[in-house]
Amino acid sequence: MLTRTRGERADRFETGSAAVELAVLAPLVLLVLLTVVQAGLWWHTRTICSAAAQQGVQVARTLHGTTADAQSTAESFLAESSGLVTQPRVSAQVTGTRVTVRVTGDPPRLLPVPGLGTVTQVAEASKERFTTPGDTP
Repeated sequence: MLTRTRGERADRFETGSAAVELAVLAPLVLLVLLTVVQAGLWWHTRTICSAAAQQGVQVARTLHGTTADAQSTAESFLAESSGLVTQPRVSAQVTGTRVTVRVTGDPPRLLPVPGLGTVTQVAEASKERFTTPGDTP
């Protein structure tokens, strides 16, 4: 005849509670992990959009740069980058003294985390021009 001691009964109870704890905590840990990954994807998308806008500004601020140059440069930068920016949109404006490029895109979605949606980055700079002594800026 087998008799169980008090310690064996306690071990069996602790093993059962560990399984329940794991069943409750595992989804929470997975949710936190996916949220961190989603934040990283958002940050990467933000960096790519910012770099694309800066590239567009650098091309368009030269003496003969145009709005079309800024837009095509930013779009080609987005196309050649990691490809993680979905639905990219580029708008550029070149005036006599200023260049502005706005790049908007969406990061890949793992989870619908509030605040980590569409990214918009703007880059601006002065347009290069020839001046002579005595010209006012």
